Amino acid sequence: MILVFEVSEKFKGLSDEVLASMYKGGSQEAFNELFVRYLSVIRKKALDLSGTGIDHDDLFQEGLIGLHSAARSYCRDGGAGFGTYADICIRNRMISAVRSANSSRNSLNNAALPLTEDHNDIAAPDSDPDDILIAGEELREFSKKLRDALSEQEKRVLALYIEGKTYKEISDCMGITVKSCSNAMQRARKKLRDLR
Repeated sequence: MILVFEVSEKFKGLSDEVLASMYKGGSQEAFNELFVRYLSVIRKKALDLSGTGIDHDDLFQEGLIGLHSAARSYCRDGGAGFGTYADICIRNRMISAVRSANSSRNSLNNAALPLTEDHNDIAAPDSDPDDILIAGEELREFSKKLRDALSEQEKRVLALYIEGKTYKEISDCMGITVKSCSNAMQRARKKLRDLR
Protein backbone atom coordinates (compact mmCIF):
# COMPACT_ATOMS: atom_id res chain seq x y z
CA MET A 1 0.00 0.00 0.00
CA ILE A 2 1.41 3.42 -0.91
CA LEU A 3 0.61 6.14 1.59
CA VAL A 4 0.44 9.75 0.50
CA PHE A 5 1.17 12.44 3.04
CA GLU A 6 -1.04 15.48 2.96
CA VAL A 7 0.65 18.80 2.33
CA SER A 8 0.40 21.23 5.25
CA GLU A 9 -1.89 24.18 4.53
CA LYS A 10 0.98 26.56 5.28
CA PHE A 11 3.03 25.00 2.46
CA LYS A 12 0.21 24.17 0.04
CA GLY A 13 1.14 25.43 -3.39
CA LEU A 14 4.83 25.83 -2.54
CA SER A 15 7.17 23.82 -4.71
CA ASP A 16 9.93 21.64 -3.32
CA GLU A 17 12.39 24.14 -4.84
CA VAL A 18 10.88 26.95 -2.75
CA LEU A 19 10.93 24.78 0.38
CA ALA A 20 14.63 23.97 -0.19
CA SER A 21 15.33 27.68 -0.57
CA MET A 22 13.39 28.43 2.64
CA TYR A 23 15.37 25.75 4.46
CA LYS A 24 18.66 27.24 3.26
CA GLY A 25 17.33 30.52 4.65
CA GLY A 26 16.91 28.95 8.08
CA SER A 27 13.39 27.48 8.13
CA GLN A 28 13.56 24.08 9.85
CA GLU A 29 9.81 23.80 9.27
CA ALA A 30 10.47 23.85 5.50
CA PHE A 31 12.81 20.86 5.84
CA ASN A 32 10.25 19.06 7.99
CA GLU A 33 7.74 19.47 5.14
CA LEU A 34 10.29 18.14 2.62
CA PHE A 35 10.87 15.18 4.94
CA VAL A 36 7.13 14.46 5.02
CA ARG A 37 6.91 14.77 1.22
CA TYR A 38 9.93 12.52 0.58
CA LEU A 39 9.36 9.92 3.31
CA SER A 40 7.82 7.46 0.85
CA VAL A 41 10.65 7.98 -1.65
CA ILE A 42 13.30 7.32 0.99
CA ARG A 43 11.42 4.30 2.28
CA LYS A 44 11.07 2.79 -1.21
CA LYS A 45 14.75 3.29 -2.01
CA ALA A 46 15.73 1.71 1.31
CA LEU A 47 13.49 -1.28 0.50
CA ASP A 48 15.00 -1.55 -2.99
CA LEU A 49 18.49 -1.78 -1.49
CA SER A 50 17.56 -4.17 1.32
CA GLY A 51 19.69 -7.28 1.45
CA THR A 52 22.76 -5.47 0.12
CA GLY A 53 24.78 -5.81 3.28
CA ILE A 54 23.40 -2.91 5.31
CA ASP A 55 20.46 -2.73 7.73
CA HIS A 56 17.18 -1.26 6.42
CA ASP A 57 17.04 1.35 9.21
CA ASP A 58 20.59 2.44 8.41
CA LEU A 59 19.67 2.76 4.74
CA PHE A 60 16.65 4.88 5.68
CA GLN A 61 18.84 7.15 7.82
CA GLU A 62 21.37 7.46 4.98
CA GLY A 63 18.50 8.44 2.67
CA LEU A 64 17.41 11.11 5.14
CA ILE A 65 20.96 12.46 5.20
CA GLY A 66 20.87 12.48 1.38
CA LEU A 67 17.63 14.50 1.44
CA HIS A 68 19.17 16.90 3.95
CA SER A 69 22.21 17.31 1.72
CA ALA A 70 19.98 17.94 -1.29
CA ALA A 71 18.01 20.61 0.57
CA ARG A 72 21.19 22.34 1.74
CA SER A 73 23.02 22.25 -1.59
CA TYR A 74 20.24 22.55 -4.20
CA CYS A 75 20.73 25.31 -6.76
CA ARG A 76 18.03 26.13 -9.31
CA ASP A 77 20.72 27.19 -11.79
CA GLY A 78 21.83 23.56 -12.08
CA GLY A 79 19.01 22.84 -14.53
CA ALA A 80 17.41 19.95 -12.61
CA GLY A 81 14.29 20.19 -10.49
CA PHE A 82 14.62 19.57 -6.77
CA GLY A 83 12.86 16.19 -7.04
CA THR A 84 15.41 14.91 -9.54
CA TYR A 85 18.32 16.31 -7.56
CA ALA A 86 17.00 14.94 -4.25
CA ASP A 87 16.39 11.53 -5.84
CA ILE A 88 20.03 11.38 -6.97
CA CYS A 89 21.37 12.60 -3.60
CA ILE A 90 19.26 10.08 -1.66
CA ARG A 91 20.23 7.17 -3.91
CA ASN A 92 23.93 8.12 -4.03
CA ARG A 93 24.06 8.41 -0.25
CA MET A 94 22.51 4.97 0.19
CA ILE A 95 24.73 3.35 -2.45
CA SER A 96 27.79 4.94 -0.86
CA ALA A 97 26.76 3.47 2.52
CA VAL A 98 26.28 0.02 0.97
CA ARG A 99 29.68 0.19 -0.74
CA SER A 100 31.31 1.38 2.44
CA ALA A 101 29.72 -1.41 4.49
CA ASN A 102 30.68 -4.06 1.96
CA SER A 103 34.16 -2.63 1.59
CA SER A 104 34.60 -2.72 5.37
CA ARG A 105 33.50 -6.35 5.44
CA ASN A 106 35.91 -7.27 2.67
CA SER A 107 38.69 -5.40 4.42
CA LEU A 108 38.03 -7.35 7.61
CA ASN A 109 38.10 -10.60 5.66
CA ASN A 110 41.49 -9.63 4.24
CA ALA A 111 42.74 -8.49 7.68
CA ALA A 112 43.53 -5.06 6.30
CA LEU A 113 41.57 -2.16 7.78
CA PRO A 114 41.59 1.20 5.97
CA LEU A 115 42.99 3.96 8.17
CA THR A 116 41.23 6.90 6.54
CA GLU A 117 37.79 5.66 5.49
CA ASP A 118 35.29 8.51 5.53
CA HIS A 119 31.76 7.38 6.34
CA ASN A 120 30.33 10.89 6.19
CA ASP A 121 30.54 11.65 2.47
CA ILE A 122 27.43 13.43 1.25
CA ALA A 123 26.21 13.01 -2.32
CA ALA A 124 26.82 16.65 -3.22
CA PRO A 125 30.31 16.80 -4.75
CA ASP A 126 31.21 20.19 -3.24
CA SER A 127 30.18 19.42 0.34
CA ASP A 128 32.29 21.10 2.95
CA PRO A 129 33.31 18.98 5.97
CA ASP A 130 31.75 21.63 8.22
CA ASP A 131 28.46 21.28 6.31
CA ILE A 132 28.59 17.51 6.78
CA LEU A 133 29.16 17.93 10.52
CA ILE A 134 26.33 20.47 10.79
CA ALA A 135 24.01 18.18 8.79
CA GLY A 136 24.73 15.30 11.16
CA GLU A 137 24.09 17.47 14.20
CA GLU A 138 20.86 18.84 12.76
CA LEU A 139 19.64 15.32 11.94
CA ARG A 140 20.48 14.09 15.45
CA GLU A 141 18.59 17.06 16.90
CA PHE A 142 15.64 16.41 14.57
CA SER A 143 15.63 12.72 15.58
CA LYS A 144 15.64 13.63 19.28
CA LYS A 145 12.76 16.07 18.81
CA LEU A 146 10.89 13.42 16.86
CA ARG A 147 11.41 10.78 19.58
CA ASP A 148 10.27 13.26 22.25
CA ALA A 149 7.20 14.37 20.25
CA LEU A 150 5.81 10.96 19.33
CA SER A 151 3.98 8.60 21.67
CA GLU A 152 5.24 5.02 21.96
CA GLN A 153 2.43 3.81 19.68
CA GLU A 154 3.17 6.50 17.08
CA LYS A 155 6.91 5.64 17.15
CA ARG A 156 6.19 1.95 16.65
CA VAL A 157 3.67 2.54 13.85
CA LEU A 158 6.06 4.94 12.08
CA ALA A 159 9.00 2.52 12.48
CA LEU A 160 6.99 -0.36 11.03
CA TYR A 161 5.77 1.85 8.17
CA ILE A 162 9.36 2.83 7.38
CA GLU A 163 10.19 -0.90 7.26
CA GLY A 164 7.64 -1.17 4.45
CA LYS A 165 4.69 -2.66 6.33
CA THR A 166 1.12 -1.87 5.25
CA TYR A 167 -1.48 -0.58 7.72
CA LYS A 168 -2.96 -4.08 7.84
CA GLU A 169 0.43 -5.67 8.61
CA ILE A 170 1.15 -3.02 11.25
CA SER A 171 -2.23 -3.51 12.90
CA ASP A 172 -1.72 -7.30 12.95
CA CYS A 173 1.79 -6.93 14.37
CA MET A 174 0.73 -4.49 17.09
CA GLY A 175 -2.63 -6.04 17.89
CA ILE A 176 -4.56 -2.86 17.12
CA THR A 177 -7.25 -2.04 14.57
CA VAL A 178 -6.38 -0.67 11.13
CA LYS A 179 -8.27 2.50 12.14
CA SER A 180 -6.07 2.91 15.25
CA CYS A 181 -3.01 2.42 13.06
CA SER A 182 -4.25 5.03 10.59
CA ASN A 183 -5.00 7.49 13.40
CA ALA A 184 -1.53 6.98 14.90
CA MET A 185 0.07 7.69 11.50
CA GLN A 186 -2.07 10.81 11.06
CA ARG A 187 -0.94 12.09 14.48
CA ALA A 188 2.69 11.24 13.68
CA ARG A 189 2.49 13.10 10.35
CA LYS A 190 1.04 16.18 12.02
CA LYS A 191 3.77 16.13 14.68
CA LEU A 192 6.42 15.74 11.96
CA ARG A 193 5.11 18.85 10.25
CA ASP A 194 4.89 20.82 13.49
CA LEU A 195 8.47 20.11 14.63
CA ARG A 196 10.54 23.27 14.65
